[in-house]
Amino acid sequence: MKTITTNLQHHLSDIPAFVQVVETKSMSQAAKQLGVSKSTISKSIARLEETLNLRLLERNSRNIWVTAEGQTLYQHACQILQLVNETDNAIAGLQAEPAGRVKVAMPMAFCRELLAPKLHVFQSRYPKIQLDIMTSGHSLDIFQHEIDIGVIVGSLENSELIATPLYSGKLRWITTPQYLSTQVTTLTPDTLKTHIHICETRYGGDRFPVQYGTEKVHLNLQTNITHCNDPLTVREAILSGCGISLLPEQYCMKQIATGQLIEVAKEIKPDIEAAKLTALYPSRKNRSQRIDIVLRFLKEVCDELKNETT
Repeated sequence: MKTITTNLQHHLSDIPAFVQVVETKSMSQAAKQLGVSKSTISKSIARLEETLNLRLLERNSRNIWVTAEGQTLYQHACQILQLVNETDNAIAGLQAEPAGRVKVAMPMAFCRELLAPKLHVFQSRYPKIQLDIMTSGHSLDIFQHEIDIGVIVGSLENSELIATPLYSGKLRWITTPQYLSTQVTTLTPDTLKTHIHICETRYGGDRFPVQYGTEKVHLNLQTNITHCNDPLTVREAILSGCGISLLPEQYCMKQIATGQLIEVAKEIKPDIEAAKLTALYPSRKNRSQRIDIVLRFLKEVCDELKNETT
């Protein structure tokens, strides 16, 4: 193994060609991406296979497959290229002001309620970084849409992505003081259900889990209930007298503080991580300094939110 490692050190310049072939599944596309000839790519692959004495790729006239050995090399090669890129960016960052475009995808509620009020701060700090913000009611495919950073509700599910926790809060049952005083008496899981007329789509199943004292029970939030994929719409409906619903605390704490909304049914605790926010970015993409800056700013916005809710 020592001899293989030593020999591979002399062929590190062939690593980018191998990575591009794996990612594009094409010698021609890899050559186009790197601005070299197809024969140059082919020779790089051949040198690596000869040096390691391993078959890295299987190929015919139409297709390319990565062997198990090739997958192992690919994973380590991506780490090598990322370290090289981060080193270049760190050195460049000492000499130049961060600049360029960063594509960020996030839930509409997060953008409107949390990020938008802070955008002027970001722009004053980093005037040369341009944000392309995409909002959606569901998580977007980061690779398909060429997204640099994606903010999602919940935890990481795709092993190809790196996750950075942004915020972890609670779901709260909320209503208006007026509704509480005129419509509500004692709230149990059974009576609570009769006051829920709208809820966010992600919670609208027939077995929504809650903890009631020492008992675990399930609420049917699927039938006879309006569903909406925007928590801010749910909040506005509740403010207009539409009963009781549950919201992530980041979207109702200000209204609770001003008395517009009131938290109820504190003993009926949702048993899910529904108020968790996570930032995702591609692990195989070389992360630039400007992406790090945007990640840190998103974390700063969420840290301020934590201070407001504690």
